[in-house]
Amino acid sequence: MPNDTLPDWERVLAAAAHLQRILPDAVLVGGTATAVYARHRLSTDADHVVTDLRTRFDEVLARLESVAGWQTARVSRPVQILGSLDGIETGVRQLIRETPLETTQIELGGEHITVPTAAEMLRIKAVLILRRNATRDYLDFIALADHLGGDDVADALRGFDRLYPQPSGESALQQLQIQLAQPLPYDLDGVNLAEYKNLEPRWHDWGNVRSACMRCAELIFDRITGLES
Repeated sequence: MPNDTLPDWERVLAAAAHLQRILPDAVLVGGTATAVYARHRLSTDADHVVTDLRTRFDEVLARLESVAGWQTARVSRPVQILGSLDGIETGVRQLIRETPLETTQIELGGEHITVPTAAEMLRIKAVLILRRNATRDYLDFIALADHLGGDDVADALRGFDRLYPQPSGESALQQLQIQLAQPLPYDLDGVNLAEYKNLEPRWHDWGNVRSACMRCAELIFDRITGLES
């Protein structure tokens, strides 16, 4: 990242590390965790997940509100707490799946932070494509895929249906393949890609993003779903 973005980046990382000192079992996810690997854009908030927010919501909220520098903005019991920590927008959410995340600890800017592995972060962004279908989810997914390379992308997604079973019994991975083959994020018409903070220039063109999504769809079919049919 260019030097002029580093102060913002370091503030986000410091706030993320602070949150994890308050809640040691929290895992940093979202755009900031993606950028740790892909370095494709600057994300200025810090989203975390925990496995048991549903069962200890009041305890977690009380712990946060006892900390200097925390301000609560909105709560959605029992699955989400939004606020700011040290001036950085920060969220704590319930993990949406049963299986714990595959994580690693990194050191950035002198801070130790727990994040998903790159493969796990790809799976998280894949789920967000299915659930939220926002432009930034496609951007983050293809940037991670580019960082990982085809073999590791295929390895990361092979167990996707097991990790994210659908109530209908349909394949989540096949739905992901369909959405990547024809990416239509709900907010695309209102988005100017060049306005994303520090977004890598090649992703300023939606045509490049769409082509990368389509290549990922082809990879999923060639390496996984096409072999299972």
